[in-house]
Amino acid sequence: MQEYLKKARGGRVVQTPFLEADALDELRRLAKQEGIRLESFGGLPLAARQVAVLFPEHIPAVADPTRVVWLRFEGDLEALEDRLRGLLEPGLMGDLEETAAGFLLATLPKGLQILQEAGLEPQPAAPEQLPKTRERSRSVVVPSLRVDVVGAKGFGVSRTYFALGVKAGKVKLRGKTAAAKDELSEGDTLLAEGLGSLVVRKVLGQTKRGNLKLEVEVHR
Repeated sequence: MQEYLKKARGGRVVQTPFLEADALDELRRLAKQEGIRLESFGGLPLAARQVAVLFPEHIPAVADPTRVVWLRFEGDLEALEDRLRGLLEPGLMGDLEETAAGFLLATLPKGLQILQEAGLEPQPAAPEQLPKTRERSRSVVVPSLRVDVVGAKGFGVSRTYFALGVKAGKVKLRGKTAAAKDELSEGDTLLAEGLGSLVVRKVLGQTKRGNLKLEVEVHR
């Protein structure tokens, strides 16, 4: 974190690789303390992994450096994730989402070049392939059905951030204030103040790694 801040202190525009939500939250806090502006880009709506761009006050705006590509792959979400991790550095991999006919991946120009050289034939995602920002259904993979786990993954925020909201009494499940360890079931709606609502449409089953695959619908 300090490396990016040090470069930004000199008035430069500084771009990070893809960061996990917790790391991005911490960088945003530190940048705010120093008066450095920060914009984050995930490529996909509600993305958990995002790229941060730090820039000085006199620059009005910065461009989105991410690229969203569509991939055809014979296998499931976890199998493709394993393949991509063998090709791409962690900082080049944003969120990966399954669609009806393939997969959407957020990456950076360097990642796009690596995928092309590996023969995966990434195609720029068409506007109609991209999910809507404020209301969408998608599949997510989680280790458990705990409120803090599903809420963080579904809303695209860090688990620490979501857990703080739960602790503050800002999250409700089945009409009552939720606890982090409460578990969701099919048909449950999670209401999170400031984030929106999340409905567990279906538990699709267990993955090869023992995680759970869910279909969720998020309203912001």
